[in-house]
Amino acid sequence: MATQFPSLAAWIREAAAGGTEARVYERQGVVAQVSPAVPDASLFNSVTYSDADSLRAALPELESVYAAAGVRAWTVWIHESDLEAAALVREAGHELDSSPQGMGCRLDALIAPDGLDELEYGEAPSIQDLQTVLARGYGFPIEVSRRAVARLPAGPATLVGIAYLAGRPACTAQVTIAGSDAGVYTVATVPEARGRGLARRLQYRLLRRARELGALTTTLQASAMGRPVYEALGYASFGPMNMWERRAVGQAA
Repeated sequence: MATQFPSLAAWIREAAAGGTEARVYERQGVVAQVSPAVPDASLFNSVTYSDADSLRAALPELESVYAAAGVRAWTVWIHESDLEAAALVREAGHELDSSPQGMGCRLDALIAPDGLDELEYGEAPSIQDLQTVLARGYGFPIEVSRRAVARLPAGPATLVGIAYLAGRPACTAQVTIAGSDAGVYTVATVPEARGRGLARRLQYRLLRRARELGALTTTLQASAMGRPVYEALGYASFGPMNMWERRAVGQAA
């Protein structure tokens, strides 16, 4: 759990750098992505924090920043054990939107999946392929994907891969290294390619490269669909990373 703030903060900075009109709000202990081009997509308007006191100090300004940007939905990632932070955002009008499972693993304990040599993949995908897989994998309209991910992540500590099925882009994953931790984000597989082990094999490839770059551990937030994939790689749960969403009245999720 201790590695989640720097890892999430690194992902938020990287995501903001690639989004249309997106920027980073940052004050002591709080990092947030502000993406007016996708005002109703709270995932791309994410907030992370180091401690409840930092979040308390930042919340009023965050509300003003998002309102001024025209953002109608934003979310704060809070581990289930941080009852103080959860109470803060609940009192500020946030509602619990989802509870992806926080998971972690030492990189030297990763379990290699079968069929690694059969994986057709690349670490320099076209932006069009990446946008297509994210849109179809997450169920976003393609225009949301294009605005949220307008450019390939370009940070020196970020790895992005695409796996192909019969020559067509089918699965993607991103690994962003923060300190010694390799955070895994935006894992998505198009519907017709699921159940073939593409995500597991692609993620293992990227994490092996992260280990070569000096990372020692890996963390992520798993959906119910993704959790078995990560468990098969050796990840263990450390409890839900709850997403507390603030959504403007009348705006559908």
